[in-house]
Amino acid sequence: MRILLIEDDEILASVLLQSLTQQHYAVEIARDGQIGWEYAQSTNYDLILTDVGLPKLDGITLCQRLRSSGRSTPILLITAKDETSDRIRGLDAGADDYLIKPLNLGELQARVRALLRRGDTPRPPVLEVGALRLDPSICEVTYDNQVLDLTPKEYSLLELLLRNPLRVFSRGDIIEHLWTFDDPPQEETVKSHIKWLRHKLKVVGAVDWIENVYGLGYRLKSQKATSRNSEKITQKNPDRDSSVPDTSPSVEQQFNQAMSGLWSQYQGLMTQRMEVLQQAALELSSGTLTIELRKSAEREAHKLAGVLGMFEQEAGTQIAREIEQILDKDGELLPAQKHQLISLIQELGNLLNLMAQKVVNQTATSIGEEINPKLLLIDPDLQLGSQLQQLASSMEMRWQQITTLEAAKNFLQTTSPDLVVLNVDEIGQREESLAFMLDLATHTPPVPVLALAVTDQLVDRVTLAQSGARGFLVKPVTANQVWETASQILQFTRSLTVNVLVVDDDPLILAALGPMLEPWGMRMTGLDDPLRFWEVLQSTAPDLLILDVEMPQISGIELCQAVRTDPQWQELPIVFLTAHREMETVQQVFAAGGDDYVVKPVVGAELLARITHRLERSRLLQSLSTKDPLTGLANQLQSSRDLQHLITQAEKNQQSVCLIILNISDLRQINIQYGHEAGNQVLQRWSRLFQSAFCSGEILGYWGNGEFVVGVSGFTETEGLVVKHRLSDILTKLRQQVFTAPNGDRFQVTCNFAVVEYPNDGLNIQSLYQVANSMLKQN
Repeated sequence: MRILLIEDDEILASVLLQSLTQQHYAVEIARDGQIGWEYAQSTNYDLILTDVGLPKLDGITLCQRLRSSGRSTPILLITAKDETSDRIRGLDAGADDYLIKPLNLGELQARVRALLRRGDTPRPPVLEVGALRLDPSICEVTYDNQVLDLTPKEYSLLELLLRNPLRVFSRGDIIEHLWTFDDPPQEETVKSHIKWLRHKLKVVGAVDWIENVYGLGYRLKSQKATSRNSEKITQKNPDRDSSVPDTSPSVEQQFNQAMSGLWSQYQGLMTQRMEVLQQAALELSSGTLTIELRKSAEREAHKLAGVLGMFEQEAGTQIAREIEQILDKDGELLPAQKHQLISLIQELGNLLNLMAQKVVNQTATSIGEEINPKLLLIDPDLQLGSQLQQLASSMEMRWQQITTLEAAKNFLQTTSPDLVVLNVDEIGQREESLAFMLDLATHTPPVPVLALAVTDQLVDRVTLAQSGARGFLVKPVTANQVWETASQILQFTRSLTVNVLVVDDDPLILAALGPMLEPWGMRMTGLDDPLRFWEVLQSTAPDLLILDVEMPQISGIELCQAVRTDPQWQELPIVFLTAHREMETVQQVFAAGGDDYVVKPVVGAELLARITHRLERSRLLQSLSTKDPLTGLANQLQSSRDLQHLITQAEKNQQSVCLIILNISDLRQINIQYGHEAGNQVLQRWSRLFQSAFCSGEILGYWGNGEFVVGVSGFTETEGLVVKHRLSDILTKLRQQVFTAPNGDRFQVTCNFAVVEYPNDGLNIQSLYQVANSMLKQN
């Protein structure tokens, strides 16, 4: 864990540094508030420990600035004043806790541990997964009651993985969390720490607990951790009465199985390409090689070089490249070149024959089955599971059924389903079910949940909505009802999936990229005819475009140039595929407007990393243009688009839309009297309250001048009462908020609100807003 310590007293800073580093924290020290502000702005810390009395910028003002800028990092204040007013000022400024000098180091360490446990999902004081146990209070790790002798960095690395069991950490992420600016290591150092931590775990019996996630980094592999005491996860088979153990393959296994199947599927195409090369070798031997056949052989060698490496045949790629280079030479080939070419073609043919024999001895796996969405039913009703499976099978989809909450928790430590149907009343205590549902809603990415309950009271709907449920059905319920509602939720969440359009004239490349991308939540559309590009681009609206450089009729360079001249697609991230490494091709790629390139044969890890980086960059730019930087909510332009889409859908489905306008009526006066930092503090706290209250798919926006909007669609009369009840709760919370100005004055904020409904109060956003504004003026 990484801590920023802001303290100007050198002696106290030294004592605190020693105390915290003994607990294996990575600590950086800032000597005044201004430097602390700069550190906190440039780096993500797990906790900030700051003195109140600092030069240049005091601790309370620093805390206000951090909260106003959107930083949610836990803050622990150190103060020499034991006056209630000072503690209140600090807490109102956004601090999470405080300590009074002189400090008790034991209490300091306990409060640091408590703050580090806070977050979206509360963590227990002792971290346990199966037989593995880490106790932060004494910095001890045991497995099956055997103590592990870990170095400080190994301990910190294991703690990081245990605190974030579903997250994948790249080497760069690990460096950012566990090292300070003063001692940044090389990424190979991280690899070494991982190696030795694995070794020490293996010695005590925890084998293969740290998993290499293909192309991304490392995470805790917890299926072995939960296999000893947990019940077996079962999948209901509609054709059999018994249950079978879940054998869902890992992403890497899915990829390898899919590639094996692709080799079998496209072996005929490989043979055709090889036959062209062999025919060229035959005519070369007889001295009758034509220019046309030589060019055809060069093209086929180029294509083979581009795909063989994807099947772990790097030697084949190298041979094909050498063949292509010889055939590309100008003029008549020399005798030595002819002999070398014939030898290389024969060698490549032998290699492909060996690969074909290897695949024949393997059992092909259905690609479509492996990459289907995961639909999870957590319900003891086996008949419902069987009926759902029958409904899904017609669409080549698959349900997984688990009958207990504990087994579901274990299952979800290693698998992230696309949707969960959760029986909240019949699989255990309702409180546990609600906590589990909230975990899924705050998961990264969030897992949508359809809740099944035995009662239909208003309080039930409110509670489930606040716990993150995306849908609600009352039992008894039919499989058709569950399927219809789940399909609607899936359709909405799929619209959030990353869509990738790949244009390449080689069908084998297109087929191979699918199993590389789809297990990571990317939906790929393949196009082998570049002449249909614009039509497919408009219909798929991709988030990222992958183009082959060399294609017949029209090249990827030319397609990229066309995209960059169209205002609608100018910002679309574009990654090129090329079999050429020379600088001239690379310069052409970037000159045409490409963002990045990958050299064939495509390596999955590299392609995933480059796509991820491009998408992160694109999302950052999009976030800057669609989100209000102060509140983090959608800005007026984006939320208006979202609301208009909501109204359009409601019109098609003959549903209603509720639009709520909330206005801080005295925001301007607060800015004048207390300064804009105080006004920003109000806006940010309100934003956090709105996001916690409306977390079930509602549209939230900030339109400036203290005006917040909330849009809810498709509700019935009962659901309308739920919305009004939640609105009443949040208005009560807003009125109870107390803020502290920089000068120490405390104040509260008043607000007005209006609720209007489509189509009763208006048929578009503008007319609805006009009605709401007139209602606000009357309040």
